[in-house]
Amino acid sequence: MDRTPSPGELCHERLGDRFAQALSNYDTQRRVEVLIDDFLGPEGLTGRSAVDVGCGLGFFSARLAQLGADVLAVDIGPGLVERAKQRAGCRGQVADVLQLSRQLAQRFDVVVSSECVEHTPDPERAVRELARVVAPGGVLSLSTPNLLWSPVVKLATRLRLRPFDGHENFSTWGRLRRVLESEGLVVEREHGLHLFPFQLPLHRLSRWCDRRLQALRPLMINLCLRARRPA
Repeated sequence: MDRTPSPGELCHERLGDRFAQALSNYDTQRRVEVLIDDFLGPEGLTGRSAVDVGCGLGFFSARLAQLGADVLAVDIGPGLVERAKQRAGCRGQVADVLQLSRQLAQRFDVVVSSECVEHTPDPERAVRELARVVAPGGVLSLSTPNLLWSPVVKLATRLRLRPFDGHENFSTWGRLRRVLESEGLVVEREHGLHLFPFQLPLHRLSRWCDRRLQALRPLMINLCLRARRPA
């Protein structure tokens, strides 16, 4: 890699086994359901090229592979890439999302990135790079936390209620739309997740809110978008 990542960008790599322990299974499942099953599943993924950027432990790579996609798992952490490859049975590559379009040798029919861009020093540049590896006619399925919730998350970090100590640069709906549209993509779907913290044991209510209260998505914790590059 041409750029040396800062220690903050390697936070999840340093966590090792503690990363899996710190994850919310419910939150991960919901993001897989929305970004892949809802946003991408109806189009059919069999035989399509897909890249999971910021693959982490490989949950998104595994679901893409289950649906028949030809998957490349990408992360800045070598250990995470290996875990994703093992979980999904796919190819892997260590790459920097801030230099993605130079470091990947191809463009993809499907680009998935969940909770990655906020862990970089420049989320807008990261979103631009994601957009640039979408092939003509291809789709980007992206999630990142809502800037509205940044004070709550930072307080939880200071109180040591969560182990993450890296970059956490959250975004807004408007900022994501502007960046994607400036790169030639058309935003087709928006979906908010979690009207209240997913750590609360109210998951049935949370799912109901996700389904029924999308008018309140500006207040929700996670911003999920699907955008397409015209053919």
